[in-house]
Amino acid sequence: MTAMPSKELKTPVLIVGCGPVGLTLALDLAIRGIRSTLVERDAGTAVELLAKAGTLNERTMEYCRWLGISDAIANVGFPDDYPRDTVYCTALNGFVLGRDYRPSTNDRVPAPESPEILRKCPQFLFDPLLAKAVQERGMTQILYSTSWLTCTQDADGVTSTLAIGAGGQTIDVRSKYLAGCDGAGSTVRRAAGIGFEGEQLDYSVSAMIEIEHLEDYHPLGRAERYMFIGTEGTWANLTAVDGRALWRLTLVGSEERLAPERLDFDAIMARAMGNGRGGWKVRRVMPWRRSQFTADRFTAGRILLAGDAAHTMSPTGGHGLNTGIGDVSDLGWMLDALLRGWGGGQLPAAYNAERRPVAIRNGTFSTKNYGAWVQAVGRDLVLDDTPEGEAQRRAVGEQMNAMLANEWHSFGVAMGYRYDTSPIVVPDGTPPPPDDPGEYAQTARPGHRAPHAWLADGRSTIDLFGDGFTLLRLGYAGDVTPLTAAAADRGVPLRVVGLDDPAIARLYERRLVLVRPDGMVAWRADSLPDDASALVATVTGNADGETGRAVAG
Repeated sequence: MTAMPSKELKTPVLIVGCGPVGLTLALDLAIRGIRSTLVERDAGTAVELLAKAGTLNERTMEYCRWLGISDAIANVGFPDDYPRDTVYCTALNGFVLGRDYRPSTNDRVPAPESPEILRKCPQFLFDPLLAKAVQERGMTQILYSTSWLTCTQDADGVTSTLAIGAGGQTIDVRSKYLAGCDGAGSTVRRAAGIGFEGEQLDYSVSAMIEIEHLEDYHPLGRAERYMFIGTEGTWANLTAVDGRALWRLTLVGSEERLAPERLDFDAIMARAMGNGRGGWKVRRVMPWRRSQFTADRFTAGRILLAGDAAHTMSPTGGHGLNTGIGDVSDLGWMLDALLRGWGGGQLPAAYNAERRPVAIRNGTFSTKNYGAWVQAVGRDLVLDDTPEGEAQRRAVGEQMNAMLANEWHSFGVAMGYRYDTSPIVVPDGTPPPPDDPGEYAQTARPGHRAPHAWLADGRSTIDLFGDGFTLLRLGYAGDVTPLTAAAADRGVPLRVVGLDDPAIARLYERRLVLVRPDGMVAWRADSLPDDASALVATVTGNADGETGRAVAG
């Protein structure tokens, strides 16, 4: 924590919530040269061992590649030889219903569509890694043991009141923008009068279990996840947290709130083991609510929401954290543009138009995955050591493998989200491709992620994006000065990159492709538009003639 601030504090961006979403936003802004202040009510980062997110999908890892932390994630995450299998069983020493095989990091190569692979990194390691990267940049003031209380906003900024430390000393903070990254119960969201719409799915309880060499106590071999099936259906799952000694045991929820103090997790673990063997230790028990909620808007003037403050979803599929990180990849460059003055007044509306549909999409996929967990099928004989029991176990295993395939393999969810209806994306008239949760086909259609291809120097095309806009010249021999001059007139950072590679030209399908700082295609064509200035105005949120007018600090 930095030194105690004075009674008044000024900062370009005030970020409430020092979890992974808030930290990532601070890091993104720092890389862009924007100062921020982070407010966190806890005394530090990852001060408690929580059963939270641990899957960073390929798209998130591409963003972490730009943030400069992908190698660090690989070094602290799951061991490279750890398989990602899911086993369906009655107990670890019981009957096996089926197995979904997923290779370890050592046995995987990046998909042709991405330079990165999915990584497992528990949040209690991911958050400190982010905090370290933020602190090393020296652009962020982090205020731990500090609560955000309330705010007022006007045309020029937001004034927030904070309470610091046990004594509750209050200070006012003046910021150009306020980012609420403070979780599902977001105080910022409520203070802004933003509704939270959706449904409660159930109540669950998870326990962090420590057990060395779990594979020594059962014959099923190492796996990332064991799902336990009884005559009542799927009743629990045991998931590797760090690929070493920590596991998360989660009871499949109920309509009623579960009372952790009434649960005997030693007895529950004994049922999961199928016998009394195993030297486990219950480290922490945590009740939680499984839900799918989405804020009715992600912005209110200069207040913006990201992560769980803007959306919640079932953890089935691991899309919650990744969706939050996706929010930041969009929000970071927009805040930079607004603060530097080249971003227009339509950018906050564009953020809402782009990210809210993605949250609903990903939450819907996650809820569907959970439905497959608890769907009622014939399971009355799964514990019977009879031919009929074996036949039912085989049928149930095959059914669960089929129903849950999109949970364990959701490449399309990770890579295929699009912003094609955004007001700052210029459509080219081509039809949208299918949005398949499991499969992903690259396209440079406006509003989609700019496709990956390997360059001759060993870099990926995605390594070309991030610092301002990028205009790709793919066989275009004409003059692009009208576009570069229009960008310069507005102070928009734009660089031109020529790629003399027929395969990449075929992949992008047009001779000119304009890519945003977040790696999404803003516009493409075979020639420049008649009015290059209008194009620049549209993609920077200035189509109404407004600009951010603020100065970064």
